[in-house]
Amino acid sequence: MNTPNTCTTVKPSDLAASYAAAITENPANSAASSSSRKKRGVARHTKFWAPGRTLRIAFLSGSQAFKDGVKAAASQWLPHINLKFEFVEGVEGDIRIQAGEGQYWSKIGTDALLETDGPTMEIGEWMLQPKVFAHYVMHEFGHALGAEHEHLHPEANIPWNKDAVYKAHWIPDDADEDDLRRKTVEERYFNLLDKSEVNYSAYDPKSIMHYQIYQSWTHGDFEIWLNLDLSEKDKAFMASAYPAVDSTVETI
Repeated sequence: MNTPNTCTTVKPSDLAASYAAAITENPANSAASSSSRKKRGVARHTKFWAPGRTLRIAFLSGSQAFKDGVKAAASQWLPHINLKFEFVEGVEGDIRIQAGEGQYWSKIGTDALLETDGPTMEIGEWMLQPKVFAHYVMHEFGHALGAEHEHLHPEANIPWNKDAVYKAHWIPDDADEDDLRRKTVEERYFNLLDKSEVNYSAYDPKSIMHYQIYQSWTHGDFEIWLNLDLSEKDKAFMASAYPAVDSTVETI
């Protein structure tokens, strides 16, 4: 079986710098890991941009059709957040997008500020199926806005058939726990986010941030099709992360 395209979130090498960038951009980020607030969705300790600001988004490469497709799909987030997107040419931007060949990855939120050059996001320039392309754009922009993967939600409880997932990724049966390929699969699919490091509500199998999961990869009757639209919880999560300046963030 071919494996679905998956994205990789880029972890910061310097946690202190990541923290400093996050609270300099948005002081509300500093208290999130110790707060009792529960926000919709899943996002690591808070790397949210300052509400009300304009994010400059640069294209480092890609055809005009690619750029137009990215703009249209990314803008699906805008009705639900107090941010503006300004798409620019050149190499300078808060978010810098590179067109790739089937590669999908992004830095999480304000981690994009840790470097001033090079890409902070890569999206495959594969546009034969516009709805699928839009899914990947919205997914990567979810990361760029501060969200983590939903299938790694602390309470996801997905009934994985791990042997089947290893086999689908060509991991040998005799691979030990230190095998890099095995560890990569475990990090990508099985290692749930720590409850103490994220704000979360109920697990959302409809989230745009959820991986597609094949029936053959799980025990029982469980599968997740590729989610092609923002879910209601996706929208509510981002609305709480980026409220209007004169609004009060709902607490639960």
